[in-house]
Amino acid sequence: AVSIGLIVTELVINALKYAFLDRRENAAVVVRYERNGDAWRLSVTDNGLGMSHDVGIPAKTGLGTSLVLALATQLDASVKVTSTSTGTSIAVTHATF
Repeated sequence: AVSIGLIVTELVINALKYAFLDRRENAAVVVRYERNGDAWRLSVTDNGLGMSHDVGIPAKTGLGTSLVLALATQLDASVKVTSTSTGTSIAVTHATF
């Protein structure tokens, strides 16, 4: 639970820091946790500007991204980043969901 809490904190902070540089009025960050048996998925999605790269983890990662990846590894989970001009979604998934 602590690792998941740290992942959520880091992803929400990043969304608040970077997704809404245009100060849009309808800004939203959604945190979702789903479970199916032993499988689970945590996602943090925003409707912000999107990341400058298309899809995936950027080649240069900051401390926060490294932390999320390390915590996901400890949880035996994978991280998938999907980003478009209408927002970014980061999903951390354990097992086949």
